[in-house]
Amino acid sequence: MENYGKFDAISPDTKRLLGIRDFEHLAPEQKDELLKTPDREAAFDGINTTTTPRKPKREMKKGIVAEIIKQRLLPDEILRDYPMVYIGSETDIEYPLALGGRKIMMVDPILENQQAVQEILKKITSIIKEQTKQNPDGKVNFNFDFGDGKEPVVVELVARPYLKDEKEKSFSIPENTGTILLFASQGPSGAVRIDDAMKSKIVHGGAILEEADILKIDKENNKEEFIELGQK
Repeated sequence: MENYGKFDAISPDTKRLLGIRDFEHLAPEQKDELLKTPDREAAFDGINTTTTPRKPKREMKKGIVAEIIKQRLLPDEILRDYPMVYIGSETDIEYPLALGGRKIMMVDPILENQQAVQEILKKITSIIKEQTKQNPDGKVNFNFDFGDGKEPVVVELVARPYLKDEKEKSFSIPENTGTILLFASQGPSGAVRIDDAMKSKIVHGGAILEEADILKIDKENNKEEFIELGQK
């Protein structure tokens, strides 16, 4: 069976070096059953990345989404009630939408550029088939069907860098964040990695998704569960 992110031209050693994982490909009927709605399928199909090599990394992202939905690794109540913070998002609105985020914070200095903002608005319009615009407060509001009918979604565009020491003018992860997304995420000092300060911002039952690895936070029992997705 064909796999997401599996390319014979890439050697196993190179795949490990690049962090490429293999995921089972979804047949059309499997995709329909898993994603349930045209909105979510359109977001899924539009997932992209500027991370190289682009094609395997793009397909890996799709595999991550499919596996998280299939295993129900991100609870609906967390996705509905708490922010999903995407650090180093560029204009990739499709990834958090496909994952189920209702309160999405896209964090990237590139969002100072109005061309990048317009690209995000164009993508949302293409997905939901309705015109969208950015509010004066920098947020974008629209309705999206994740599988239980149309629900309100708010996307906040944050044009600031992320620094773990939270210096002036940098972005600070909000308290009571539900999910943090990291995919080749970069800050001014280099790659953004999970640390204790980041984990402290996550609510009980929330998670940090770093590339194809998910760290689930159980604050009531002071436990963490680390899950590797895909095949190395």
